Amino acid sequence: MTDKNIVQYHPRRFHTFQYVYPVVSRRSGGLSIGVNLSPTAQCNFSCVYCQVLAENHEISEPKNNVVTSVDPNLVELELRELVGMVNDGSLFRDTWLSRTPPEKRILRDIAFSGDGEPTLSLQFSETVRRVAAVRRELCAESTKIVLITNASTFHVESVRNTLATLLDDNGEIWAKLDAGTPNYFRTISRSKVPYEKILTNLTEFSKTNPIVIQSCFALLYDKEPDDEEIRQYTKRLKLMDQIKKVQIYTVARRTPESWVLPLSDEQLDKISETVRKLTGLQVDSFYSA
Repeated sequence: MTDKNIVQYHPRRFHTFQYVYPVVSRRSGGLSIGVNLSPTAQCNFSCVYCQVLAENHEISEPKNNVVTSVDPNLVELELRELVGMVNDGSLFRDTWLSRTPPEKRILRDIAFSGDGEPTLSLQFSETVRRVAAVRRELCAESTKIVLITNASTFHVESVRNTLATLLDDNGEIWAKLDAGTPNYFRTISRSKVPYEKILTNLTEFSKTNPIVIQSCFALLYDKEPDDEEIRQYTKRLKLMDQIKKVQIYTVARRTPESWVLPLSDEQLDKISETVRKLTGLQVDSFYSA
């Protein structure tokens, strides 16, 4: 494995751990520990670019009604062990992570991501509480707790309370928004969650909390998002009050649909520049390779 593609290698299983795993993340800027609260791929989206769907062909519909039971005690034990391996350097000795450049070996964040939507887990609140305690005890103050989410549950009181806990512990919310119009949203997400619900959740949340927007754009049947779609997307962004930055990227790994392909660097740059020009926001671009 080369230094270049180590950031494209994102296995969500590591050793015998059930819930935690290390990755070298482009968007985190270094080492990230993932926390998987969706081991059965519990999600209310079925995105056309989803790596999980590509690896599990039997999953074709969103599984938001499947109750995923997670053991918070085991999550905490595994996280403590993995953070310990980072701190003593043993993580980088005998695994594929031995190719990690020195500057990428700093633990940037602990990220709730995994195989589905983390906030759907019945143990989401308890696990966030435990992860926050481990971060305070074992990690550098700069280490973040990140939630990667589709924002579909931000209106739920228990989720809102948990997001507040996460933000208080050097947390960041990375929320996805892959479309500027309802039709394009349905094409990308293949979800029954209304586009308007996602927009309302993001807009309301951003009134009192900072947020990072993550947007994946791709070629669909050899066509990039048209200019009007991107213009509408920028209008949605301008509805939000506190956007820390926008992360625009394209597919970098296998997708479940053969008609979904990465944008070229030039196509991605065009979208990013349009977003910068029309919104004035910080936009970070992440290419397919």
